[in-house]
Amino acid sequence: MRERQNHTDALRLLIAQRRIYNVAKRWQSARWVGVMIIGIAAPVLAIVVPQAAVVVGAIAGAWLFFGRTAFAWGETLKMGRAAAVQEDFDRYVFAMPVTIARTTAPTREDIAAIAGDRAQTLTIARREKLLDWYPISLGASGATSVAVSQRANAAYSDRLLRATVAVWASASLGWALLMTIVSLAAGLSLGTFLVGVLLPVLPACLDAFEYIRSTFLAARDRRDLAATIESRLLTGAALVDGQELLVWQERIYELRQTTPQIPNWLYRLLRPRNEAAMHAAAEDLTRGRSDEEDV
Repeated sequence: MRERQNHTDALRLLIAQRRIYNVAKRWQSARWVGVMIIGIAAPVLAIVVPQAAVVVGAIAGAWLFFGRTAFAWGETLKMGRAAAVQEDFDRYVFAMPVTIARTTAPTREDIAAIAGDRAQTLTIARREKLLDWYPISLGASGATSVAVSQRANAAYSDRLLRATVAVWASASLGWALLMTIVSLAAGLSLGTFLVGVLLPVLPACLDAFEYIRSTFLAARDRRDLAATIESRLLTGAALVDGQELLVWQERIYELRQTTPQIPNWLYRLLRPRNEAAMHAAAEDLTRGRSDEEDV
């Protein structure tokens, strides 16, 4: 299994899913750029050109509409395709049967086009750090390795999602505080503040709140799954059976379809620390499980 995750076919699936996720993040970025521009421009215009308050409010409402429809649809569509490709990668590495034909999955031709030249697969994988995707130990049984890898996936995502919540919550609170201070310093009347500052940024606040809330809930779901698998590995007397692995895998797929996108810059920033923690935890679990199996 450790060798299988570095096989060319597996790496091409990883490359494809990452590139599809990047397209989904572009849809998300288009939505957030507009929201951030509105959030920044509204207070400034309210101070410099108070008469523009109504226009800014109308633009904010229109952007919220398009963000919740066209941009959200594009992001969701690409997320579903990427999740299906990542599911194919997992089932290939874990040697799991394909129980459901997923209509969201790209065709072989699509994956070939997205992944690019097959001869360059290893080079691309090394550049994007896709080798040894899961912390698979040579000394563990197949079922234990799969369970540890599934837990690692859930725990890694949980850490990343919680960090995202912290970043966005801090940024949102900081911006709200700054906006209030600037409005008070500029001597805006209550009416101008409400119409020109608060109302135009409410759509941005709504999107930010929904993103933070859904990210927090996604992190909680990932943590619950990681805790469930860990408890089974540490307290289960019998070996993990295939049905349990299939249930956990299906849950992972469901979460991937709905988990909010994480900014690439934050993923790259936290990756060294998160991967070190992932490998350390996987090694501890594998060692403990191996000791039980040897007894």
